[in-house]
Amino acid sequence: MNAPSITVKDVWRAGLPEGTELLAGGAGLERRVDWACALRTRAPAFETVKGGEIAFVPVRSIRLLDERLDLPQVMGSFAEKGGVAVAVLGDVSPDSIEAADRLVMPLLRLPDSVHIADAHHGCVRFILDQRAVLHERAQELQSSLMELAMAGAGPAAIIDRLADITTLVAVWQDESGEVRHAAGADGDAAASALHAAASALTRWGDTITVLAADPPVREFSLDGAALSSLTSPIPARVGVGGFVSVVGDENALGQVARLAVARAASACAIELDRERAVVETRDRLEGECIESLLGGSYSSEPAVSERARRLGVDLSTRFVVVALRGSRPLDVPWQEAALRAARNVMTRRDHAGLVAPHEGAVSVLLSVGDAGDDTVERIAITLRDESAQVSGDTGVALGLGRPNTGAAGVRTSYREAEHALAMGRSVLGAGRAVSFAHLGLHRLLFAMAQHPELLDFYRDSVGELVSYDERNGADLMSTLEAYFAAHGSPTDTAQRLGVHRNTVLYRLRRIEEIGRLRLDDPAARLNLHLCLRIREVLAAG
Repeated sequence: MNAPSITVKDVWRAGLPEGTELLAGGAGLERRVDWACALRTRAPAFETVKGGEIAFVPVRSIRLLDERLDLPQVMGSFAEKGGVAVAVLGDVSPDSIEAADRLVMPLLRLPDSVHIADAHHGCVRFILDQRAVLHERAQELQSSLMELAMAGAGPAAIIDRLADITTLVAVWQDESGEVRHAAGADGDAAASALHAAASALTRWGDTITVLAADPPVREFSLDGAALSSLTSPIPARVGVGGFVSVVGDENALGQVARLAVARAASACAIELDRERAVVETRDRLEGECIESLLGGSYSSEPAVSERARRLGVDLSTRFVVVALRGSRPLDVPWQEAALRAARNVMTRRDHAGLVAPHEGAVSVLLSVGDAGDDTVERIAITLRDESAQVSGDTGVALGLGRPNTGAAGVRTSYREAEHALAMGRSVLGAGRAVSFAHLGLHRLLFAMAQHPELLDFYRDSVGELVSYDERNGADLMSTLEAYFAAHGSPTDTAQRLGVHRNTVLYRLRRIEEIGRLRLDDPAARLNLHLCLRIREVLAAG
């Protein structure tokens, strides 16, 4: 555990004389102060500068050191050596203001009535006293908050303890800025203000390096709330796993609060890492279970049913399988995003089921019990919509199998879901949700898809038309599809295809000639209708 840090803002608030003004360089108020030094009237200007110092500079004394020097030059040299702030006595030029902002170095002006040596010595005493106090408080906070983490009390309990310690509102947000828990008086208002600032938090989180033992702390002004927050990122294995904040009036956010926030973030990191390990183990077990069910590779039905039961799914009751696929094949980032979205839906709505990747898709085994078809379809639509939103892929397609029971029923419902998905893409286009139960004639044809007689019938009925299209780049089959969709009207068919009516009449004559059939024959029309649906099944399968 690193030593607790003191910031320029802390020194300004409590370590400098009352009436000290911030003239410029406010963006550097969060910089860490380790010591204080004073300008000398002989070289070197400052005693050894190791970095992290605040300098006390009487402006009139600069010329005593070197007539060619001015305050901007002193500040520039001091910044190069690692200095973080300057407190001056005397008049300050516009060039000095500009230099402070450019160097991100707070420029503080002491009251004229103050003796600069007294201010310097007072600041040194403040730093030493604060180090001792903060070290003691750090030990207490470390013990109190880590005790909760090691006991597995959960992040919410840590946030409750943080609110008690600081007497401020404490808030836990996830990595996206969503508020997960708030504690303390008027916590709802503070949580709303932090939620509104989520984009600023996440941008900051994306730009910082986070150490588990010593996460950084930053102060944020919360727009429209007359409040400020001290916020620390929760360290994760990669990047940031969330944020811990205390919220209150700016003057109430002292060094102890800053220290407590950092320690709470470290404690939450332990909890979240433990939770993440549990979730990863469950995800792996879910994946293995679904893989064996969908692939039929389980040793026995009782054994795989028991595995599913331990994961919260009773295969003896009704379930359905939902299949989700993105618009691009073999899209690993999409699959990872869709997995997160599907799991979040299942958790948030307390649906029993299993979620896992399978052959480039996301498969969901959803327990439905006595739920009606409309309810099941609404859940499926939610899964599709959330996956599309989280992944940013508006072309996410979904297939829904029929309710079934038993281990063998999982594979049946899965095959139906995949077929419904493929049929939806083929017939309706991308981004559709299709239930196998609504496929109508396609269901019968799907059941016969592997039967050689189906393909023979298709070839015997329209094989010549298909071959003609392939050889000549013609559109006889598409024309036939549009003709039936237009209820046999050549005029409407022409409008659908965007061609002249005479072109349609010519194509219809060629269909009759090549196919050796008559379109006014009811039996021939039925066969052609059936072949068009068979073509869709073959294209999807």
